[in-house]
Amino acid sequence: MKKGFVAGNFDVIHPGYIKMFKECNTNCDHFTVLLHSDPSIERPEKLKPILNLDERIEVLSSIKYIHDIQSYTYESELYELIIKGEYSVRFLGDDYRGKSFTGDDLNISIYYLNRDHGWSTTKFKNLIAKTI
Repeated sequence: MKKGFVAGNFDVIHPGYIKMFKECNTNCDHFTVLLHSDPSIERPEKLKPILNLDERIEVLSSIKYIHDIQSYTYESELYELIIKGEYSVRFLGDDYRGKSFTGDDLNISIYYLNRDHGWSTTKFKNLIAKTI
């Protein structure tokens, strides 16, 4: 069985995320989301999530392309989850090409996701803000 995963914050789900989850699901037999509880804890330049961890798990659990969700707080925990998961493929945005990331020393195939769908969380939040 080909097990794949993507790691991230996944705050405020938008159509770009759904397209991504569908593509991930299509390219493995079992697709897991490794959900970062709050990236701003280790990286202050990152924004704190709008939805709390339980709310994001509830939203992600309703998406048919996702088979499993596991959460982590620190990058060291992510590293351990990756090892324990025995994954065959990791899904990353194509903006990660040539960059360092947690677990890049592990022998896991990388599938780069094209992000030309035009959606981003920042764009989505800005669209919402303009309607208020």
